[in-house]
Amino acid sequence: MKLFWTNGYRATSLAELLAVMGIARSSFYASFHTKRDLFIECLELFGDRTLAIVEESAKTLPPAALPRAFFEATLLDVSKSRVRQGCMMVNTVLELADVDPPLNQLATQKLDAIELAFTRAFQVAQKNGELDTTRSPEALASLVMTINLGLRVQSRQNPSRETLQPLIENSLSILGLAA
Repeated sequence: MKLFWTNGYRATSLAELLAVMGIARSSFYASFHTKRDLFIECLELFGDRTLAIVEESAKTLPPAALPRAFFEATLLDVSKSRVRQGCMMVNTVLELADVDPPLNQLATQKLDAIELAFTRAFQVAQKNGELDTTRSPEALASLVMTINLGLRVQSRQNPSRETLQPLIENSLSILGLAA
């Protein structure tokens, strides 16, 4: 997963995968069948782990705090090299949108699942009077994910924490989600 995440699908060779995994070609084909099948498994795992960040935070934080917790967990509280890798799902959309529609669709579905988790949390917050009703929960979640996409692309430019922090703060402020 880390190799695909760093290099992208097309730039990752089977030889690199075999070397990193420490297995023979025959074992690779017996276990994963194709590079594409392995990539699908990795993308599923990455998407599920990212979704879990939102779902786990939703159990303990007020819904309006979820975007901040998500951005902190995925951009600020990780190593600089990890931030520089961006998001595997966003990277896949950028790399494969016109090249491999089914892989692009899988990455998009994973991003949509994260957006839906935000939507559900914002629906609860609005019902409980904890969130402004100027925007619908769906619109707010969509905006959070649009900001997420931009931050992920920005993160590929190797920004420092000091560069990302104000971008996150300003974005949350614009959305009415600043602490």
